[in-house]
Amino acid sequence: MADISLSIIIKILKNENWLVERADQKAISMLSTLGVFMVFFIVYYRVLPINPFTVTMIAIYIIFALSSIFSLIMAIRPRTRRTPDAVTLSDKQRIADPAFYTGICAHPNVEAFKKNLLEVLKTEESIADMYIREVWAVAHINAAKYKNVNRGVALVVITLTIELILIVYLFAFHIAEGKMPSIF
Repeated sequence: MADISLSIIIKILKNENWLVERADQKAISMLSTLGVFMVFFIVYYRVLPINPFTVTMIAIYIIFALSSIFSLIMAIRPRTRRTPDAVTLSDKQRIADPAFYTGICAHPNVEAFKKNLLEVLKTEESIADMYIREVWAVAHINAAKYKNVNRGVALVVITLTIELILIVYLFAFHIAEGKMPSIF
């Protein structure tokens, strides 16, 4: 395999790893945003009038808030199907994959890892196979992460919309009564 092909595979892997980091940043940002708005909601919660509308909206708010938190946490730590962490060098020989941390940790000591790594590095084809497996695995992780990030963003938007509806209702209710309660 030409060096240019290996450099392209490594570039693809670098891009996939960058997407992993970006998905994590998005999920953490959305969790932080949701947390800030939930604090605002808690401040107004004690002055909400208790009626069927507010009880229903609060129940819906809690369901969507918990769902968005769950989705965003699943984006940070997605569940993906595991594939065996092994490399096949020939029909009979299978060794732990030295490119993944689970394959590295499967070695009993440094010498076994070194021997395994040097065996994989003997041919360009086995090096390319190692990187290709890693690209494939990281791409599947990205698919799971972005599925959860997209769901989490939609749920956060719905949660914040419900919160804003409740706050608007709160002010309209208290203005109609002719008094504005203190929030402190």
